[in-house]
Amino acid sequence: MKLDRYPGAALVTGASSGLGEVFAHRFAEAGKDLVVVARRKEKLEDLANTLQNKHGVRVLVVAEDLAIEGASQRIREAVDAAGITIGLLINNAGFGRFEPFETTPSKLNGDMVRVNCVAPVELTQAFVPDMLARGSGSLVFVASTASFLPTPWMSVYGATKAFDLLLAEALYAEYQGRGVDVLAVCPGVTETGFQDAAGVDATPPGLMVATAEDVVDAALQRLNKGPTFVHGWANQPTAMFPRFFPRKLVARLAGNAIRRVSNKLKVLPEPSEPGS
Repeated sequence: MKLDRYPGAALVTGASSGLGEVFAHRFAEAGKDLVVVARRKEKLEDLANTLQNKHGVRVLVVAEDLAIEGASQRIREAVDAAGITIGLLINNAGFGRFEPFETTPSKLNGDMVRVNCVAPVELTQAFVPDMLARGSGSLVFVASTASFLPTPWMSVYGATKAFDLLLAEALYAEYQGRGVDVLAVCPGVTETGFQDAAGVDATPPGLMVATAEDVVDAALQRLNKGPTFVHGWANQPTAMFPRFFPRKLVARLAGNAIRRVSNKLKVLPEPSEPGS
């Protein structure tokens, strides 16, 4: 992992747990200063103390809820006030919900869009002009294997991750040859706490589950090899499958598969046959 091509600190959203926390540890191990962003200030401060004491790096804690309007601007202001230059932006923060669309609280769906889509757009717009002016930088968007297909029972989450994937791929094309690398990271099921937060009660036997460390380590090896990285050989078919089959079939099969990952969803009526 060669990070000297990206001078400056790494800004990681959702750094208090899961992939974000591992990203923070890896950057600190490489000697990178950090800006860590999440809602839970105490967890961020504990993380900052650990990284500073162990690796001697500077860590700026910015406690912000990305669902609240103006969060990205406040993050930029905190970075400027601290005199920090951002060389890597890791748009990692995000959450999902396993629940029928009609019963999901509208505020929760709105917050999901703001955290998963609006915040990456605003943060990227806040920091990419400086990267382009310097001719160096890296933008990472944590998407998902859910980016590649419709996701019934978690419809808004899948749509937000498709947004992240396509945004990253478009920016990759825009910034080719301008010194800014762009990568969409698409993990499958990963041990991050996402399942508990999303309301998933069980993982089907035999499903490949990655560790956060595996995903982050593999992603960091791909920073300048974008635009898209699907983690895990078993997840490759998920990315390819929708290209070769009718979309109505893909949606139905995806829905049946997603139902199996949650005991909560098993109590729902089985979907009817098309046309019935």
